[in-house]
Amino acid sequence: MNKTTTLSLFTASNELEGDWPWHRYQIVVVTACLASSNLGILSVDAPAYDLVLKFLLPLAIPLLLFRADLRRVVSSTGVLLLPFLLGSVATTIGTVVAYLLVPMRSLGPDSWKIAAALMGRHIGGAVNYVAIFDALGVQPSVLAAGLAVDNVICALYFSALFALASKVPPEPSASVDDDAMNLSGSGDKLPVLQMATSLTVSFAICKAATILTGYFGIQRGTLPLVTTIVVISATVFPKPFASLASSGEPMAVILIQVFFGVIGASGSIRSVMNTAPSIFLFSFVHITVHLALILGLGRLFRFDLKSYPDFIIFLAPPLSTITI
Repeated sequence: MNKTTTLSLFTASNELEGDWPWHRYQIVVVTACLASSNLGILSVDAPAYDLVLKFLLPLAIPLLLFRADLRRVVSSTGVLLLPFLLGSVATTIGTVVAYLLVPMRSLGPDSWKIAAALMGRHIGGAVNYVAIFDALGVQPSVLAAGLAVDNVICALYFSALFALASKVPPEPSASVDDDAMNLSGSGDKLPVLQMATSLTVSFAICKAATILTGYFGIQRGTLPLVTTIVVISATVFPKPFASLASSGEPMAVILIQVFFGVIGASGSIRSVMNTAPSIFLFSFVHITVHLALILGLGRLFRFDLKSYPDFIIFLAPPLSTITI
């Protein structure tokens, strides 16, 4: 019953959201599974959830990062690397200021953990959010509340960015590189051999990380080590790993969806409602400080508005193909 219902919710979320970027429908999956578990449709706890957290989640990380060739990233970003670094600094400062002003005491020991997870998400996306969740052991209800609140704040923030970006003409269309074209133009059929190879490589990387963390006694270090191994491998052997990306990334999207579904199903609506207000205020202060800093630093360094890190995704669509 649990498996059938959960898969039905995942399928329904995909149908409802159509062509949205995959990170947009995390909140749909979390909300649907959270509601279903609190209505008794899904179990709050099940052995399959542990399987997802221990095995499927680490498996998704390499599948997402087969294109993570650091040399290619640096050469592709070019002059945009400095604005990105400034944006990361602004996010870090915004997190510290927001936590000092809104310490989220109602969350207890999870307060600083959710602050760190949200900071990681704003710098590196959902992969960072998931890795920090695993490393710090954040409670599922707090994680679900943080994800829900942050999506609301980001919706308001993006509206403000759209208003500012509307004053700047967009970048002219440009052709993306061969790897990006292969991802979008490879057709609906994925070769079975390539998918099997992607999974095999991902399994091997996860196994190596598990052995190393066990040997050196590193607790909760599997996901960071998996990330490190796959990034190094993709940088040293860029062509073989890039060839696996077109089949690996769609499978990773499904696995990440399953993970967020488990997080939602493990949560409590009452707990989410109790923790959401403080997280909302924290996120609002965080984003406000971040925006003020990047606008101020942009003026200080005389950046053109379209090179600001937060505006890149709106003003230069071709660059979105290199973001994770």
